[in-house]
Amino acid sequence: MTYFASALTGVALLCAASASANTSGEMPNQYFDGMAAKLIMAGFRDVQMVDQETNTLAAYDSDGSEVLIVVHPTSRQILRQSFVHSGDQ
Repeated sequence: MTYFASALTGVALLCAASASANTSGEMPNQYFDGMAAKLIMAGFRDVQMVDQETNTLAAYDSDGSEVLIVVHPTSRQILRQSFVHSGDQ
């Protein structure tokens, strides 16, 4: 019975580690964590990294439309945002 409980615990830990490792769009550093928090406070949800080199994030606005957001590399100001689907404009 002890072996079964240990094996089950091991499987649960493996699943938890896999789930966290496979999360797409994770923020690469604290700068983008802060930017994601700012966007969430502004009403966006599901903020994900698209391209770190161009400071581009993707998120959903309050209407549920997917938006690409380009932020300033130091001031965290939104430079541009555009809808992913033209019908959402």
